[in-house]
Amino acid sequence: MDILLLIIGLLLLAASLIFTLRQWLPSAITAFAALVALHFSTFICLPVSTFVFWGTASLIALAIVGLSPKGEPGGTSVGNLYLSAGALAGLFVGIAVDARVMILCAIAGTFFGLLAFARTPKGCWIKFPSSNFIHYFCAKGMNIIVTVAMAGIAIEGFIKNLGR
Repeated sequence: MDILLLIIGLLLLAASLIFTLRQWLPSAITAFAALVALHFSTFICLPVSTFVFWGTASLIALAIVGLSPKGEPGGTSVGNLYLSAGALAGLFVGIAVDARVMILCAIAGTFFGLLAFARTPKGCWIKFPSSNFIHYFCAKGMNIIVTVAMAGIAIEGFIKNLGR
């Protein structure tokens, strides 16, 4: 049963990272379900407070995605690719430096991913100090940050479990 839950958890985790590329898919809820499955597989041991926090964060991210306007100017969603790539790069830098700073590094990576997207022709409508930049970062970045942070928690849990 542990192996089945491990496989389900890893598949859900991979799916949630893929879902970050499309904003209308519930990537944060999928990542939370992966975290729960991995916890019950006994490969990762997390306290109840962690589940309460990330469950609440997932619901807030889902609400933000549901309330945000659909579509971007120009009809493209390529910004999610930049934000997701930046968040993953920040997460891996954070894990390499210290697991306690991985969430901050994921936030910084998402910020720099948005800066990179704002420099492209499709993202030129986002100027750095403008309200468009902040709104886009909150509406698109929150879901990605929560999803990537939960993936980082799972990776860090595996690393700790391998050390035992």
